[in-house]
Amino acid sequence: MGAAFSTAMFSIAFLVVAGLLKMLASQIEAGQSRRNPTFGIRSKATMASDEAWIAAHEASVNILKGTAVLLLSCTAVLWVLFAILPKDDDSVPVIFFSGLGFTAVLVTFLMRMYFKADAVAASIHG
Repeated sequence: MGAAFSTAMFSIAFLVVAGLLKMLASQIEAGQSRRNPTFGIRSKATMASDEAWIAAHEASVNILKGTAVLLLSCTAVLWVLFAILPKDDDSVPVIFFSGLGFTAVLVTFLMRMYFKADAVAASIHG
């Protein structure tokens, strides 16, 4: 039960985040991303102007899409692990720490995206 729970919880979280990242990337590519306080890459520099917001998001769209694909891949790996490991409590640490490692990679990608977007936006108003 524990292995299934861990796999399901990480999968749900990863799929929700992947969906949000894909939605943001789609809005950016369609030219529909507007400066706002709730959804997008928000920093002092990106919120400074519409021009900075758009430039920052356009510069980050490939990282957004890549991170969404990475999350889908991580979800698949978790389910493969769940399928091949014994269905007992000994499998829980393997799945849990794999999911935790994938989360650390996700945070690293998102931080990279944030700092790239912030630098692009800051260069607009230098």
